[in-house]
Amino acid sequence: MNFDNSLVVIKSYNKKYLTVIKNGDSFITNDGKISYNDIKSIPTTVKSSIGEEFVIYFPTYKEFVLLMRRGPQIIYPKDIGSIIVDGNVKNNSNVLEIGTGSGALTLFLILILGKEGTLYSLDSDNKNQYRSKKTINRYLSTFNKNYEYNLEFIHDELKNFRITDIDIDTIITDVPEPWEFFKKNNINKDLSWVSYLPSISQVEKLTNVLKENKFKNIEIKENLERYWIIRDNILRPKNEMVGHTGFIVSSRFIV
Repeated sequence: MNFDNSLVVIKSYNKKYLTVIKNGDSFITNDGKISYNDIKSIPTTVKSSIGEEFVIYFPTYKEFVLLMRRGPQIIYPKDIGSIIVDGNVKNNSNVLEIGTGSGALTLFLILILGKEGTLYSLDSDNKNQYRSKKTINRYLSTFNKNYEYNLEFIHDELKNFRITDIDIDTIITDVPEPWEFFKKNNINKDLSWVSYLPSISQVEKLTNVLKENKFKNIEIKENLERYWIIRDNILRPKNEMVGHTGFIVSSRFIV
């Protein structure tokens, strides 16, 4: 079977690499070289030029976004789950994403929405939206080249953006000043709001603006994630953990 141009994880005993298979080429690590022509099936196990063993398999979404090259900082998978739930996002939702960034959240949203829902992604930087398109196409090129979804990129400054002819169920923001949305917009329909913010001063200002705009059910939280070591007879939490990455502020406008 030909796996040329397939996106894969190459995993050693203690490290993972994300790469794209190129027939006739090789992947070079500190533990030797792996010839892509030696990959006859996926998943599979191969040995490098110095005899080290590597497992090769297709990445999960989580592995892809954590290992991929990116520009702006991504929203981590541990937070994306909460954002989706708090935003009440379903397969037929119409979602406005404010802050396209590197496209990690954009990708997960279209995987949920598919062709039944619609995603509008607003960013003031064309480079971010170009990067996001590459992120989406790279992931889908391996898993489902014919995957159907509705995504419209909007290039505009948030302070100038008007939500005129778009029917939106959920707004998700990943920008430093999400309250600028309300300079040109008033909400008058049932709608869920979720913002991802790094500092508590931003959270305080957004919370006040949401209250001023009659939003209800305001919640503020952060997700802390700790992994455990499971090896032989050892079962204990790791010394380090994935701590504060950002605050999640969720709310709802109820008519």
